[in-house]
Amino acid sequence: MAKKKATAKQKPRVYEFTVSLVNTMPLVWRKFLAHEIIDLDELHMLIQITMGWNNAHLYAFEINGKSYSDEESAVEMDYLPSDGIELRDVLGPSKKFTYTYDFGDDWLHEIEITNILEDDPKMNYPVCIAGENACPPEDCGGPHSFENLKKVITGKNSKEKDELLTWLGGFYNPATFDPNFVNKYFLWEDDI
Repeated sequence: MAKKKATAKQKPRVYEFTVSLVNTMPLVWRKFLAHEIIDLDELHMLIQITMGWNNAHLYAFEINGKSYSDEESAVEMDYLPSDGIELRDVLGPSKKFTYTYDFGDDWLHEIEITNILEDDPKMNYPVCIAGENACPPEDCGGPHSFENLKKVITGKNSKEKDELLTWLGGFYNPATFDPNFVNKYFLWEDDI
């Protein structure tokens, strides 16, 4: 009788996520890699970090007709709790779903798993691999207000421009994004 060969524990595969912030022009988007065993709470934090949000508001995922959110929102809004739910267990065949952040400003993100890769032992996961344009400032009023904000701060000097720049901390460039900044954060954070 032949003995079965012992197999090494198989590493989880890696999802390549593309996240697009709907109704932004030019489009604010990010691409990052994370293991397929990611749970929805972890994915929420990865979106927050890669996009540039401050995790100051409620959120919800809409996946295959079901809504998931943190425990407080799940009870309050009749959503399913996201804690401990692995994305691969609820994803389904489409590989597309949505994420809404800040129900007041209503920032809708379209998310797609654009590739499934083998784990590369030389890589640190998660890792942000691409993106364009700065995330809107928190509490700026949603997509329409964000467009107005960009017009004002790139326009002629005015009292409104001065007030907005003061509110933004003195500087905001809507055309900037550097994945290296995100990846430095990932390297220093233990709980992601």
